[in-house]
Amino acid sequence: KAVGINAEYGEVAAPVKEEAPPPRPPAPEDSDDDDDDHFDASAPAPDPVESPIEHAAFKLRQETAKYMEEDNDMITAARKIAQKFQQMAKYTKGRRELLELGTTEEKSEFSSMTDMIKTCKEIIALTKNIQKHADMISKNCPDKRLVLSLANSMEPMGMLSQQLNIIASVKAAASGKYNEAAEVEADEMLTINAQNLMKSVRDTVRASEACSVKMLSNPNVNLQFKRRR
Repeated sequence: KAVGINAEYGEVAAPVKEEAPPPRPPAPEDSDDDDDDHFDASAPAPDPVESPIEHAAFKLRQETAKYMEEDNDMITAARKIAQKFQQMAKYTKGRRELLELGTTEEKSEFSSMTDMIKTCKEIIALTKNIQKHADMISKNCPDKRLVLSLANSMEPMGMLSQQLNIIASVKAAASGKYNEAAEVEADEMLTINAQNLMKSVRDTVRASEACSVKMLSNPNVNLQFKRRR
């Protein structure tokens, strides 16, 4: 810090207090939702063999990243589904490693198995939200070919949501005890379900966007598929 000299008394003056620089202005918000984690769609995808759920989630995030989330609850729901499956995959891997070491201490984005079960329920609710919007689009799209494509894309979601609910129940029943065969089987079921469910969601988003082009300014549909620049 700068130090001044008092010429009249020959004394060293108190240090001169430097003014703090003005605070930086906040960075511009380039996301449509507070839950967005600044996903980089150009980054390498996770290995589909080593990390199959994370790979499927990455592909779904790549699809949702094409669109603005403003005025489009379907895109927001699809993005959140991918994020929640990513969290679930991390928890499942961490839990299996810890239980194999003979400890019940769980350190991950989930604090317990209860959180994982809750996340399964949240994914199911988000899937129903997507189905609701897709149903509305199919009822108002004049192109029958596109309507059929949308119906085929969203058809598996109902069954896969029910399966996810069953898997959550199986994991809840096994909570607190480790059975290697049961854990492996449940994880395999979860992996297959997650891959198929996220593929169905991704295909539904694409088919819905195609239908939306045919029904511009339709007052019965409040979804807008705005491509990011």
